[in-house]
Amino acid sequence: GQGGVHHVWGVDHFKSTLNAEEFRRTYRRRTNLVKEAMDSVPYGDRAAQLEQIVAAIKRGGLFSVVVDILPTQIGEAAHVWLPAATAGEMNLTSMNGERRLRLSERYMDPPGAALPDCLIAARLGNALEESFRRAGSDADAARFKGKFDWTTEEDAFMDGYHAHAEGGEHVTYERLRAMGTNGVHEPVVAVADGRLVGTRRLYTDGRFGTADGRARFLETAWRGLQVAGRQEQKDRHPFLINNGRNNLVWQNAFYDVHTPFVRERMPVAPIEMNPADMARLGLAAGDLVEVYNDVGSTQAMAYPTPTAKPGQAFMLFIAPTGQVGNVISKGTNELMIPNYKNVWADIRRIGRAPGADAMSFKSIEYPHGA
Repeated sequence: GQGGVHHVWGVDHFKSTLNAEEFRRTYRRRTNLVKEAMDSVPYGDRAAQLEQIVAAIKRGGLFSVVVDILPTQIGEAAHVWLPAATAGEMNLTSMNGERRLRLSERYMDPPGAALPDCLIAARLGNALEESFRRAGSDADAARFKGKFDWTTEEDAFMDGYHAHAEGGEHVTYERLRAMGTNGVHEPVVAVADGRLVGTRRLYTDGRFGTADGRARFLETAWRGLQVAGRQEQKDRHPFLINNGRNNLVWQNAFYDVHTPFVRERMPVAPIEMNPADMARLGLAAGDLVEVYNDVGSTQAMAYPTPTAKPGQAFMLFIAPTGQVGNVISKGTNELMIPNYKNVWADIRRIGRAPGADAMSFKSIEYPHGA
């Protein structure tokens, strides 16, 4: 409750956070305080609007800025949207889990005024410098001066990765182009015949990144359900609700909600359940259910899954409909680590899910042995 500005970059907290129902209520209440203050000022009076925004923040309001490639649910509460460009609309250097660095080049224009993230950051930095200068805070302005004079993604790459990453001094856009789709394994160690030489395998000298060069295998004992209230929740509610991703849905469905083919295939986020549990609760495939506990409630569509263990169910993580975060408490352990991948809850039938009667409920698992 102490922050005055929330800068959101490429994530939708309305779908992804713990204790999501309470978060949305609080967020809307605080951002609405600022919106009402902004509406009280005649259009075009910038000085008066800034004064009202600051006053509203001091009364408990929150000013929200969202950067994303598509409209988001949290964006509906924001005061400023900064449209971002995505892969294909910009030159993108990316690294994956096997340390492979590649350049994906721009092949189409971004929509409207959308910009790559790095150039949005550059404009923010330059605007801060100007604001501090105007306010007479030259020392603060100096922190930004000349730091964000980027006009292209390559400028940002050279200031960032090239100047600071291990082996980055060898890496340029021209050399990454020469590596093509295969890219190069980081860290880069040299350039030979105009091509980058990477590191195919780490620790080939038998030494690890420890003081004595030896690997550490640490015993981790089960510490029980550390998050406050989780054991009591388990004692009160019969179902363990797990959540995660599903190959039928891309990421958190931020694209899929705009694609009729995918949206019609799964109009409501599914909850995969053991058929025996469904029979016991009087559920048929495609029934709309409420998942609820002492924290909150959400909805999902019953999807029979024979491999699901009795007493357990699986929901989509951060789905556009049926946010599992609604039923996950805000509790964390003493290390501030949340347990957001599972929760205990009850399940009850509401009715039929929209479009369910035209759906297939065949197993979505890859067939064994195929």
